[in-house]
Amino acid sequence: MTNKDLLIQEIESLPSELLTEALNSIRNIKATHVQKELKPDTNLNSAQKVETNRYPLHNTQPYRYDDPTEPVALEDWEFLQ
Repeated sequence: MTNKDLLIQEIESLPSELLTEALNSIRNIKATHVQKELKPDTNLNSAQKVETNRYPLHNTQPYRYDDPTEPVALEDWEFLQ
């Protein structure tokens, strides 16, 4: 039995509420594969450039705020000085 046959068998056994999630997963796998194949020097049109840079902050470290509700002293505001 090929991988394609096994995949079809798994899809057919999925409950209907999970089919959309499975479809989205397959599309994400395909999109990731296509992005890996694209080279930086490839001539892309503007629509393709937007598509490849859709999530520029993906896999970046988020800012960390220890106490975001703590008041800020007036001398800490750089733009007021």
